[in-house]
Amino acid sequence: MKLTGRILKYYSRIIAECIPLFVTAGLLSVFSAGAFQNKYLFEMSNILSFLVIPVFMGYKAGTVCGGDAGGLAGTLAASAVVMTEPASAMILSAIAGSLAGFFCRKGLDRIKNRIPAGFEMLFTNLYLAGLGLLAGVFTYYLMIPVATWLISFLGNGLFLMIEQGVIPLISFLVEPLKIIFFNNWINHGFFLPLGLEQLKVNSSSILFLLETNPGPGFGILLAHALIYKNMRKQMYSSLIIQSLGGIHEIYFPYVLSDIRLLAAAIAGSLAGNYCFMVTGSGLLGPASPGSVLTILIMADKSHWLGVIMGILISAAVTCLLSCLIMSGKKGKLTAEEENIQKDEGIQVRRIQHAKIYFVCDVGMGSSAMAGALFKKRLMLEGLKGIEVFHVSADRIPEDADVIVCQKSFARFLPETNKPCFTVENLTDMSGYRELLNWLMGGGEDGKQ
Repeated sequence: MKLTGRILKYYSRIIAECIPLFVTAGLLSVFSAGAFQNKYLFEMSNILSFLVIPVFMGYKAGTVCGGDAGGLAGTLAASAVVMTEPASAMILSAIAGSLAGFFCRKGLDRIKNRIPAGFEMLFTNLYLAGLGLLAGVFTYYLMIPVATWLISFLGNGLFLMIEQGVIPLISFLVEPLKIIFFNNWINHGFFLPLGLEQLKVNSSSILFLLETNPGPGFGILLAHALIYKNMRKQMYSSLIIQSLGGIHEIYFPYVLSDIRLLAAAIAGSLAGNYCFMVTGSGLLGPASPGSVLTILIMADKSHWLGVIMGILISAAVTCLLSCLIMSGKKGKLTAEEENIQKDEGIQVRRIQHAKIYFVCDVGMGSSAMAGALFKKRLMLEGLKGIEVFHVSADRIPEDADVIVCQKSFARFLPETNKPCFTVENLTDMSGYRELLNWLMGGGEDGKQ
């Protein structure tokens, strides 16, 4: 199970770093199908989707496994895959690039001391070229048949669910996986490649809406604002971040703190998906992040009404059920929820310089938002010499002085002796009193 989780995380990381290219390809599709009606934009979109992106994924996979040299070998391996034009070129490019990068690093480490002086560049170039081509050939003969069958099997299953009208039921799988931080893998590693396959036969795909719908999260947060008056200021900012910023992780802690709310999220997601299905709504490309703005940008204008209705319905259903679930707890906040107050300043400063790393699943969502907000907070507090970064859990550097993550995500962190501060919600600055006190000279050296 642990190995499977690491593989999924690795694949999700590679996909996430290619998201800007996916969004660009989708935007080109939107423009080419809209008022511009430009066939060259459509061709550019296809080139990005079926050539540039797979090759780039091979490069990224090779770089992760074998450094710069591994990236070159991964590019060659991915190019060999793309030449065959398989239905699963993106996944196979990542696999081929990973193999080429891994063997590149291992092989060069073994032979670098045996290369005759003056022949280093020749041997290295020949080794990289041969390794990249061998990885491509291996993928072509052994991996393509298996991957093509798997993609076809999964795709046919989902398309059958769409035809039978039961696609909304996938909410029973998506929502539980989202709140345990598998949201990026579900969207980028599963729905994205299958959605691109569906675009080959349809003008749009509902698969791009199944995970990115911000309605359930919006409903959870709105319910907290309605039930708990002293949380409204915090909830209003969270609602904006979640719906317009597309940072869905912001509502996960609230569901994890009261698991009954998961039923409300599933019901809202199911209702929204049913609306998408009935109205025939879909997107022309992936929406990342899952913001109302990016969703509308990636949707054809003829689908706007159905998309907006689906989001609003899912938010309303989730909010109503969440209010009913939490009504018995009104006025009885947990200790974590009561920890919403202004931070007290401490005059004695101890930390003159520190590198703080905000950590989330892929290092591009809630951690980036939290890092930007915390930088502003440091300026207000007059703290200088503090550097703030955001990374994924598997890329925390050795020079990190402090690690910050959501409490519910802490179990995914690698073992470390670095001070680790956990908060209920990364983007809620009211939860950083302990970290600020530590930076100013008070408090303990972090919590694991």
